[in-house]
Amino acid sequence: MVRHYNPPLVLRKMRKYCNIRQGWIAQTAILLAVVIAPVLKARPLAQEPLTVEKVIDRASEYVETFVEELSTVVMQEDYRQTYRPGGRSSPEDIRLVSEFLLLRVEELDEWVGFRDVFKVNGRQIRDREDRLAALFLSDASTALTQARRIAQESSRYNLGSTYRTLNIPTYVLLYLHPDNISRFRYRKDNEGCASEDTAWNIHFEEIDYPTLARGFEGISLPSEGRFCLDPLSGRVVETELELHHPPAAGGRPATNARVRVTFAFEQEMNLWVPREMHETYSERGGGRTSSTARYNNYKRFSIIVSENADVPGDRNEPE
Repeated sequence: MVRHYNPPLVLRKMRKYCNIRQGWIAQTAILLAVVIAPVLKARPLAQEPLTVEKVIDRASEYVETFVEELSTVVMQEDYRQTYRPGGRSSPEDIRLVSEFLLLRVEELDEWVGFRDVFKVNGRQIRDREDRLAALFLSDASTALTQARRIAQESSRYNLGSTYRTLNIPTYVLLYLHPDNISRFRYRKDNEGCASEDTAWNIHFEEIDYPTLARGFEGISLPSEGRFCLDPLSGRVVETELELHHPPAAGGRPATNARVRVTFAFEQEMNLWVPREMHETYSERGGGRTSSTARYNNYKRFSIIVSENADVPGDRNEPE
């Protein structure tokens, strides 16, 4: 059977089909343009680069909250020190186990760290009784004075001829206090530090005098070092501090100090906490002290520090 086609009719149907398809394509293109246009418009904002100043501001905000939370935590410190006096003298070693407590002093708008040694080289020198926390839970008005005395007693176990108060794992966080960040010059060195690929390695250099760290007879000790920071949250991943103390009276040799602290997340506390602290104090003439402190057994408690308590002065004196 032979079918006969009507050419004009076939052409009209094809034109109608093409018109429908072209209309559908045009509507789809318009819809995609409507959807994509806001995305394209917003893209420059999403890709706006972060600056070092912005990251430091975020870190400063983070530290204020972090210190408030950490000031309710007492932790155990396992602190191992080695002193090599130079020459042919044999090195000395000591292992201290202590309670460590960070306190925020509102009148000074800063924070102070205390350690209370209860074990030396495996020998118990007193019962572990949460003595620091108990001070503030009983009588906060005199607690800082007593805590200072305890910390001074504990410092006599430190090895080496370098007197130091930099060996506080939270000390460098003071540099990120809002009142102090303008004292420093910052630069971004690279991305990726302390095993976090996206963290920023930011170098700092103190440019204001008198400096935050002081040495023998109150001399200024300009600091430099680095912060490893999460650029989005401002979270502190790691800190490193370096400073140089020139020769001082009484035969005190020139000393280079370096302190590095890493922080880690403590799941039970739901809080980032100090995890390790590494120190070196290198004296001109050969003496060298190297130490590693590790932190664990975190416990939370609550305190109220009252007005105008006696607070440690000369808080940073590597001599």
